[in-house]
Amino acid sequence: MTSAATPSHDDHDHDDHDHDHEHIGPPPVPPPGPIAQSVAIGFRVVYAATLLLIIVWLVSNIREIPSDSQAVVTRFGRIVRTQASGLLIAWPRPIEQVQLLPGPQRLLSQNIAALAPPSDKAQALIGAPAAQGAQAQAVSPYLTGDGNVLVLSASLIYRITDPIAYALAESHVAPALDRLFRATTVRVTAGRGLNEFLVVETGDEQEADDAARPVAALRGEVREALLTAMNDRLQSLTDSAAPLGIAVERIDMTAYLPPDAKTAFDAVLLASQAADRGVAMARTDAERRRQEAARERERLLSAAQATAKELISKANVDTLRISALEQEATPQTRGSMIMREYRNGVADIVGRTSVTVVDPQSGARFILPGSQQ
Repeated sequence: MTSAATPSHDDHDHDDHDHDHEHIGPPPVPPPGPIAQSVAIGFRVVYAATLLLIIVWLVSNIREIPSDSQAVVTRFGRIVRTQASGLLIAWPRPIEQVQLLPGPQRLLSQNIAALAPPSDKAQALIGAPAAQGAQAQAVSPYLTGDGNVLVLSASLIYRITDPIAYALAESHVAPALDRLFRATTVRVTAGRGLNEFLVVETGDEQEADDAARPVAALRGEVREALLTAMNDRLQSLTDSAAPLGIAVERIDMTAYLPPDAKTAFDAVLLASQAADRGVAMARTDAERRRQEAARERERLLSAAQATAKELISKANVDTLRISALEQEATPQTRGSMIMREYRNGVADIVGRTSVTVVDPQSGARFILPGSQQ
């Protein structure tokens, strides 16, 4: 009974062999420390950030083109396409570049720059408009066909018709427009007179309005001629494989007189106004005298007509008795009727006179008064 309860030596050897068998193989990996965990987290953040940056870079050239704009897309410096308003999908930079340009319906403006005057005299020639504060734009002198000097300032209103050509020549558009406008204006002004550019003011507003209407039409023709010539020159550049990709829509132009010419024009204007005032005063005085003469004529004519009517009435009254006697007289009674009227007439005359009788012997005077009728 005792031997059965106590383990044998063979059992102890078997347990030791099983324990040694469990420890065979590589040791287990120890858990990572705090530094290793921090490094792993950092790498994960870097991976996520890099992935996010790649996504942002890939969609960086996906944009919306505004309704008043258009886009030119270049791939490694070469223009590959254009895009109107709407959604644009392009490869990210530097693979593709997107250049935004104004749309074809959007109008652009450029003031024509003035050339530097070659001398002080030329500077004095064009210095007056700036001194008068008419505009802040640059002005340039031009010679008209009638031998006068005209100072002009202008603004060109244009739009983009070919975005590819405009994108290639964008840096040359402004100086090219300046040159084209100067060349065109020299040709146009040389074929026209000063009055087609300026409206000379007068003292009479009605005459000024009447003169302004045809001159305004002439100025419209000048602008139209400049506009047509400018677009013809732009078309010539296009035909010669050097297009600017634009078309001029309108030319806003203001004309001035040089200082010396303006002084002379002002003097002529003052003299004309003085002459017009003198003529107006003379016409007013002449009209006043004419009206006074007409009124005096009417008065004299009315008085003469009234006097004539009165004299005629009196003559009719005075001759009424004679006319009646003439109608009553017969050849037999004519002599006696004439004698009777004679006596009545003499008696009436004597009755209206007073007679003074003087006695030559005594000097006595007798006054026989007549009738006081």
